[in-house]
Amino acid sequence: MVIRQMQGRDVDAAAALEREIFSKPWSKKSFQDALQSEYTIYLVAEDNMGIIGYCGIWLSSETGDLCNMAVRPSCRRQGVGRKLLEKAIHIAAGRGAEEIFLEVRESNLAAFTLYEKLGFQKVGIRKGYYHAPTEDAIVMRYGIAGG
Repeated sequence: MVIRQMQGRDVDAAAALEREIFSKPWSKKSFQDALQSEYTIYLVAEDNMGIIGYCGIWLSSETGDLCNMAVRPSCRRQGVGRKLLEKAIHIAAGRGAEEIFLEVRESNLAAFTLYEKLGFQKVGIRKGYYHAPTEDAIVMRYGIAGG
């Protein structure tokens, strides 16, 4: 498996994975727009079968927001998400980020557990944040050394 920057040629695969996993998926155009911004970090995990995961962080001053992350269901629990997020955090730190925030569905125990293992801490709840189905989001924060 290789972790690398997302490129234009990866957008179709990322958007397809997004549609497979999320009830309110990002569009292909949303991925294309994100890749054009100097304030984003978008990575993909790729193996001999193609794109198996991606993650994106938007940067604003010293803060990053993990806006989306997905791993193909058949590839979960193999360290793909961990490796994607660790590399994205490393890049964000190199670009001046001192903290990373994210929201995770209250029912998504697997993602919540991964984030906790990586050092994210629960800092709040956003009531009714998710739709289809409506659900609260747990807000988590990761402090980068010095931040």
